[in-house]
Amino acid sequence: MRSRRSLRIAVCVVSMIVCCALVASAQQAPAVTDSPDAAPYEDAEFPRWALDLRRAEIVAFGSLPLTLLTSRLVYAIGRYAIASVRAGGSDPAYLPPAFAPPGAVPFDRADGVRIVIGAAVLSTTVAVVDYLLGRRERIDGE
Repeated sequence: MRSRRSLRIAVCVVSMIVCCALVASAQQAPAVTDSPDAAPYEDAEFPRWALDLRRAEIVAFGSLPLTLLTSRLVYAIGRYAIASVRAGGSDPAYLPPAFAPPGAVPFDRADGVRIVIGAAVLSTTVAVVDYLLGRRERIDGE
């Protein structure tokens, strides 16, 4: 028990010494560039497909919160419609969460997975449409 504690203290002391040495060596290192500003990217520095892929990633992840809300709303309305048809009339237990009475049937895990998959598909669709519109705009501009 005592040897473990001594080992832990020794490891902490050695770690602190190494950290202090690294900080001291970093402060003494000469500057690599004269200007603190980074050089801006040039137009030809990245291939077109990489720029398109990056834009698609930004659009897909940026639209995900909105598509998640849309997917949840559409799923809730669809679930209510299907439950109402099966019941032969309006079934208030399956109303969308904002309108549901207390004790309504909540979404289960499978419903949540379906909602997230729907949002991911919708976000990907938004990114693909953005890519196609951007490509058409580039072609028309040339």
